[in-house]
Parts: sequence; structure tokens; C-alpha cells
Amino acid sequence: MTGTTTVSAAEEAPSTLSGRIAAWVSALRYEDLPGDVVERTRLLVLDQLGLQLRGATLPNVRPVLSLADAQPGKAAATLAHSGAATTVSQAVWVNGTLGHSAEYDDAHPLAWHTNSAVVPAALALAEREGASGRDLITAVVAGIQVMGLLGAATPKMLGLGWHGSKVLGVFGAAAAAGAVLGLTPAQLADAFGIAGSDAGGTMEYDRSGGEVKRLHAGSASRSGVEAAELAGLGFTGPATLFEGPRGLLRLFGGGGDAAALDAVWDRWLVRDTIVRFYPSVATNHAPLDAIRHLRAEHGIAAGDLARIRVGLVDFAVGHGAAITRPTDAISAQFSLAFSVGLQFVTGGNAPADYFDAGRRADPEILAVGDLVEPYPMPIPEGDPIFSTRVDIELKDGTAYGAYQAGFRGHPSRPAGDADIREKFRENVDGLIAPERADALAAAVDRLETLETVAPLTGLLGVDGLRDNGTGRQDA
Repeated sequence: MTGTTTVSAAEEAPSTLSGRIAAWVSALRYEDLPGDVVERTRLLVLDQLGLQLRGATLPNVRPVLSLADAQPGKAAATLAHSGAATTVSQAVWVNGTLGHSAEYDDAHPLAWHTNSAVVPAALALAEREGASGRDLITAVVAGIQVMGLLGAATPKMLGLGWHGSKVLGVFGAAAAAGAVLGLTPAQLADAFGIAGSDAGGTMEYDRSGGEVKRLHAGSASRSGVEAAELAGLGFTGPATLFEGPRGLLRLFGGGGDAAALDAVWDRWLVRDTIVRFYPSVATNHAPLDAIRHLRAEHGIAAGDLARIRVGLVDFAVGHGAAITRPTDAISAQFSLAFSVGLQFVTGGNAPADYFDAGRRADPEILAVGDLVEPYPMPIPEGDPIFSTRVDIELKDGTAYGAYQAGFRGHPSRPAGDADIREKFRENVDGLIAPERADALAAAVDRLETLETVAPLTGLLGVDGLRDNGTGRQDA
């Protein structure tokens, strides 16, 4: 072919955006991490492991577990659902899917959902490679940072209908994998270029349902890991994958905003991670918090209600607040109306209720949901976009209202150590023995002292689903 030149990321790495990011990841060391960043990362790992174990019991991802069990591979990394070992690619695909299966994992103002893509990639490779707990922490920080940087540069992604967890997750997983594998900057830049071909994932599920969203974390994690391993073996990718005319910023970001990336470059973006305390899309959390407080303060019952007006940031109104009749778990978790109805009728928002078809058809829950009127409102300057105004009118004419900036678990109202540990305990309760839950939490607490992650991965697997020694899992 004449007039064109094929250039690999390895050749152009220093002068491209992928090269710049790759150089930062490759240079990152555990000793560079502030103490609060280490502590936060440990807690996020604990949260993610609890979610993976809970996810192993959910009906929506059972086909994923069945497929994995039917395709065993070389023992290299641990499956969270069974405790059995399989290939790294299989483990990250399964564990990432489990971690995102309950719509209960972390969220991020820039990076969408990070840990269900990044933690499985870092942990599986650390297990196979015999890497230390410090290596694992560093890799997780790197993966979250990369997702956040790229998310800052692609603010139009949601409006274009792309799921940022999948689009950005391949690069976060590649960064985490590259950190564990010790890739050079040029190799890691190639890994980004390779991973870019697996970036994607539409958000049509938030309009018409479908459990495919759960796969986005696992498939992103697998793609990122495989891209890093291929780059380490000499495979190449496009140098200008991010900023090029057919690259990430233009295709997924409507042109992108590289200046926004520069604005957050020097921040530890793991600090901005949101811990979710409702198994629902993040845009629903502030309204659910506000309603919970109003219910408790004024003793409001479902039968008292006449109208519930909920002000939200404009994009949230179409992101899930428009769903009033959920047809499956994912549409229930996106539905503000269903979540509000569930809280009034049951007193809470238990994860299991979103997977219960009876709850989704409950006329009392749906009747409350029909009273919910979402509307776009301007968010006061300086307040999080996840803020809300809730006004409740009762049948007797009484009215109550509240404005809430952010929600519990958001950086504006950060989750504490005790909050995250309690969530972990609730997720694993009844799934693993209390003493194993204690040991798992203790292993995470001393993660930076572990020479390998084996003491951690050896504790994974739901009781009753652990490997029976024959290579098959007991049901």
C-alpha cells in the first residue's frame, strides 16, 4: 500500500495521549500513594469482593455462571462464585460480571463504575503472577485513575447513549493489568490501542431492559487484561487511539475535551469514588435518601400520599426516572418510581426485592410509583449533580419538602469505614461462614503486608458452591 504508514503505539508512545497516560501508570509506585488513598482502595476492594459473593446468588447472572462452569480452563485465578480456579480471562469475566450484577457497586462522577472492571483484572493477574498486596493496591489505583481521566475528557458519552463503564472499563482494566505485569510505557500504550477495539456498550437497556448491562464490567475487564497480555507479547495498537480522528474522544465523546483531562490530572481520582447504599442507579440515591428522611421525620405512610415531585439534574430524568413499569431487575433498578414505591411499601430498598417479579407487579408499589413526578431542575452552583428537591403532598393537603445535595456515599457525604464494612457484612451474610467473613475482611485490612494475594483469594467462593475437589462445583 502506498501513501499510508501503519504506526504502532509502541513507536509513538511518548508523543500521544495514550503514551502520556501509559508513562504515568508505568511510573506509579506504592510508595507514591498517600495514606488515605491506600485506605480508600482497601475498602473499595472489600466492597467489591462482598458484591461478587452476593452476585453469585442472583438469578440474572446464572447463565454466565453456567457458561463458565461448562468451559473450565487452566487453573490460574479464583472464581468468586465457586472458589474454583480457572484462566485469568475467565475469572475476570465472571468476577467482574458478578461485581456489577446487583447494581450495587461503586459509581464515579467521571468514571462511571470502576471497581467491577478494575479489581477483578488486578486481583486475577496478581494471583497468577504471585504479586503482592501492595502491587494489587497500586494497580487498582492506576485503573481507577485512567478511567477517571478518560471520563473527564468524554463528558458527552451518556447523551450519545454509550455506557461509560464498558467504554472506559477496558482501559482501566488494561492499566491495572499493565501495572501488575510491569509493562513498559510503550507496551501499555499498545495495550490501550488494542483495548480500544473492544470499547463500546450501548445503554438501550435503560429504555427497554435486558440484563446485558451486567456483562459490561466483566467483558471490559477481560478485554483490558487480554489487551495488556497481548501487548506484552508484542502485539500492537494504534498510537492515537484516544485523540485520533477515529479515536475514543471523537467516537464516544462527541469530540471530547482534552482540557478537562488536564484539569484533573494531578488529583487522586480514587478519592471521588461513590459507594452505593441502594442497589439502584446513582441518580436515584439522593431522592431515596431525602424520602427516607421525610418518612422518618413525619411518619408518612403510603396510604397518605397524593403527589411526589422529584427534581433532578436534566439527564437523570431520561436516564431511569422515565421508567414506571419495570419488566426485569435492571429496569426496576433504574426506575425511580419503583424504588420510591418499594421504599414506602416495604420500608426499604433491599437488593432481593429488585429481582422479585412479584414486587415488580405489586399494585401497591406501582400505585405509589404512579404518584412520582420527576422533572429537570437546575443544580445550585457548587452542589453535586446528584442532588435533588423532593416535595411530598398528602391527601389531607399537608406538604413536606426537602432539598438534598448529594447522598450518603457520595464524596460530598462520604461513606465511612464502618458504613462500608457493614455493607460488606450484609452482602456476605448467609453466604459464607462468619469466621470466613472475618478472615476475608482481615486479609483486606492487611493487604499491603501480604507478599502474595493468596491469603485473600483462598477465601473466595460462596459456601455450597465451592469446588468439591473433582473440578466441578457442588450445587
